[in-house]
Amino acid sequence: MSTGSKARSRMYTYVMVILVIGLVIAGVYTFVVKPGETRDAPAVEAVNPNG
Repeated sequence: MSTGSKARSRMYTYVMVILVIGLVIAGVYTFVVKPGETRDAPAVEAVNPNG
């Protein structure tokens, strides 16, 4: 395996691309999907949906 500067540079680029993709996925999940957000239902219906 080559350990020259060219191989090292490509590995750093690969790691940075993976990191950026992970940050994009995390950002989309946090700001678009909004985990933990409930629907617009009254609290009573959310706790006891059968009445």
